[in-house]
Amino acid sequence: MLVLNCSTKLQILEHKLLNNFPESLKVYGAVLHINRGNPFKKEVVVDSWPEFKAVITRRQRTAESDDLDHFTNAYAVFYKDQQAYQALLENPETINWEQVFQIQGLQDGLYEASQAVVRSKLVDVKQSCFQMVIHPDPDTLPEVKLP
Repeated sequence: MLVLNCSTKLQILEHKLLNNFPESLKVYGAVLHINRGNPFKKEVVVDSWPEFKAVITRRQRTAESDDLDHFTNAYAVFYKDQQAYQALLENPETINWEQVFQIQGLQDGLYEASQAVVRSKLVDVKQSCFQMVIHPDPDTLPEVKLP
């Protein structure tokens, strides 16, 4: 497990994630924010560098957190290899298992891959799904004005 702190490596990661759209969107968004000032106090964990197989973004360990806030304690996940993701998840330094949290990602099989590790930790989890839709030509969508 490596925590990427170098701005050059984070910029390289941003470009690598862009090549894996739309599956990498959750992690890409977090890395994009980190590279532009890091207002949400996130950090990036990878299994290896520069040829990573799994990447997780999480709240910085030094940032204030609320152990009961699953939105603040959200982890974004993207992986190229499911076993690498599971190994990263099994590392006791990756996830704070003592607090409420979310694991967010857009890959098929993410729940099943996470569930295999979660069972060994004796943690109760709930699955929540949503469908991402990408419009082929967003410029044709009507403009929405809020009151």
